[in-house]
Amino acid sequence: MRKIISTREYRKVYNNHYRISGNLFIFLIQRNEPEIIEEPECAIGIIASKKVGNAVIRNKTKRRVRAFLRDNNDLLPANAKIVIIAKHKAGSASWNDFQEDLTKIFYNINKKM
Repeated sequence: MRKIISTREYRKVYNNHYRISGNLFIFLIQRNEPEIIEEPECAIGIIASKKVGNAVIRNKTKRRVRAFLRDNNDLLPANAKIVIIAKHKAGSASWNDFQEDLTKIFYNINKKM
């Protein structure tokens, strides 16, 4: 797994994606074509806007998502770019709610791919 850092990569995902929503997160997924394999691994970007909370809560939300991804690396699809957008409820959600919502969304992604 690698991070999406550049604005150019975020724009590519925004312009060409399909969307899956959960209770706490919105996933924008850009699947790479099998003929054009840019990278064999999954690239992930995490966005938490001011609607989630103040800076401490936004950073905590992003850290929690990264911790989940580190522990559940096997759920990540290959050859995809994913932008994870936190909804306003994510700032006050418990760790169990985080895990449940993210697990459910990743299983849906893996079914579609």
